[in-house]
Amino acid sequence: MILAQFTWLILKNIYGIKFTALFEMNWLSIGLLIIAGCAHNLLSNKHLRIQTIYKKTSAKKQAIINLLGAVLFVIPTSALIFGLSWEFFLSELGKLQFLFSLDAFSDPSSLRIIGLCAFIFIITFFTHLTALAGISMASKAGLTLHKLKSEIFVKTVNESREA
Repeated sequence: MILAQFTWLILKNIYGIKFTALFEMNWLSIGLLIIAGCAHNLLSNKHLRIQTIYKKTSAKKQAIINLLGAVLFVIPTSALIFGLSWEFFLSELGKLQFLFSLDAFSDPSSLRIIGLCAFIFIITFFTHLTALAGISMASKAGLTLHKLKSEIFVKTVNESREA
């Protein structure tokens, strides 16, 4: 990414050559880096949360926070991004009728649309994976809450038997 940006700046500012593919590759790679970073943070449980409060809470409250976070933020946001990017993807495909012909690779504007469509496809793929991770997070939190509820029930039954 840095090499593409550096090469694009050198070609543009020193030699006066506008090589648009390097510029496009740079912003596409920045977008992919952000998407991959978001997915990594969600899977490694390092996503945005107030850690000082989260660490001090009980396992039940942590599970409730994870469940609400997944249901209220992760899954709806993934659905929203998917819906918006999919509509944009279909509209871009509709603009260029000869996209999948050999003539499309000789036209610079169609190369940009091909790259953009590939990037939007990757966005839709990552949003599916993020939504699945959110469902997994919510399921895990629900199972944790169920397990804690079962443990409390068993503990209460055992205490009542002893009394």
